Amino acid sequence: MKITVKRYDPSKDNAPYEATYEVPHDDEYMTLLQALVYIHENEEPLAFDFSCRGRMCGRCAMMLDGEPVLACVEPLTDGAHTVEPLAGVPVVKDLVVDKSQVQARIAETYKRVRVAPLTEEDIQTYNMDDADELFGINYCARCQVCTAGCPARAMSPEYIGPSHMLAVAFRHFDPYDQADRIVEAVQGGLWDCTMCGNCTAHCNQLEIDHLTIWQKLRDAATERGFVKQD
Repeated sequence: MKITVKRYDPSKDNAPYEATYEVPHDDEYMTLLQALVYIHENEEPLAFDFSCRGRMCGRCAMMLDGEPVLACVEPLTDGAHTVEPLAGVPVVKDLVVDKSQVQARIAETYKRVRVAPLTEEDIQTYNMDDADELFGINYCARCQVCTAGCPARAMSPEYIGPSHMLAVAFRHFDPYDQADRIVEAVQGGLWDCTMCGNCTAHCNQLEIDHLTIWQKLRDAATERGFVKQD
């Protein structure tokens, strides 16, 4: 199996370059992460990031044959493949990228907004109609795979992208949050989404039902008159 890796060390390289490696393929099952570990241990040192090996930390997000994936759970077929750093974020070295800025913005959105302290009555009378959506979003690893594979994000940089929109939706569904998350969603590009489903197709967190979440946000926006302008 041939693995071509787009490499770049800003401390010594003038520009990114490609390096191709021969990697023995395990006919039973082999992940992209296993192939990268083989290159690192048997060919030459290669910079890439991972931790949990089980789709939960999101650190091994990268591009495989032009599509965003999590290397730890992405199976490899025998043949030729191209591996590149995750699209849309700065490259630190080889396949390691800097997601700190986008994740900081998402973390700010996840903060609950209250204009008054919670009361005992609030706690006892909350509405959990959207419990399934809240439960699913909890599994988001903020890996940015969905945003890297989003055609609407590629066409409209003003659109915050699906991973950030999930944070907006999470607090919209949160019965204790008092911010106007529908206005935030519309301003973040809710209507720029084409509902193509690429976010769901690329996401490894099967608990997240992206299209249902986007539709609920759109229904709430439409109810308030925040409709898409042609």
